Amino acid sequence: MFKPKYPPSDTYDALTNRIAPAPVPAERPVPAERPAAPAASNRTGLVDQARANPAATVTGVVAVGAVLVSTLLAVAITGLALSISGVVLLVLVRMLRQEFRR
Repeated sequence: MFKPKYPPSDTYDALTNRIAPAPVPAERPVPAERPAAPAASNRTGLVDQARANPAATVTGVVAVGAVLVSTLLAVAITGLALSISGVVLLVLVRMLRQEFRR
């Protein structure tokens, strides 16, 4: 009564307890011919990509710059918080020492 009823699987063969192969389409697309690779002297990789799409290059530089600036800002804020905490603790310790001398 409380057992779920699942629909029958279309790729599972219960008699042999193995997965049946997926049907192969009758027509396979013919792979397009690849263009010839450029000469080794013409391959500069990143420089060619940067020249081909300058907007993506600017976007990448801005993104990397934003990450670096935010990391630097996080380090600066952490250092400032630690230095303020150190000064406060130093003042508290000095106040406690003076209190016990009386």
